Amino acid sequence: MAFKQTRPDGQEYGPTVNGKMYLSVFKHRGKSSQHKSIWSSAISPDMEYGIFCSSDESDWCDQNQNYWGVLEKGKKILGERGERICKFPRTSNQQDPWHGYPASPKEKGPSDTPPDSLVEQWIKDDVITKEIGRRIHKLKI
Repeated sequence: MAFKQTRPDGQEYGPTVNGKMYLSVFKHRGKSSQHKSIWSSAISPDMEYGIFCSSDESDWCDQNQNYWGVLEKGKKILGERGERICKFPRTSNQQDPWHGYPASPKEKGPSDTPPDSLVEQWIKDDVITKEIGRRIHKLKI
């Protein structure tokens, strides 16, 4: 793991093999607003960064350059509300570090859902199970 430093807003990691920096943001770790998606206590900041690295290396992104991730074929719960996928929204400034959070198609709809083409690629590449893929498509996860 390439842990760099603790900042006031989170723990900074990186760079990834593609040169991206990452910030495990405290607000998605239950240390501030209750309205944010919160990582499960079973997902450490190091694991969070590892998921981002996999997403970055595999180029699991949508047309807006947001990255998406899963763990253990989508069977591992990533968020406090049972989320099984996560989103790493594109940074607005290239020099800013990336960050991510558990995503919930069920609660937030299409904005928190990876594109169908990525879900199909995950199924084909055995990244997720067919069952998990179908649940993502139907916004049931």
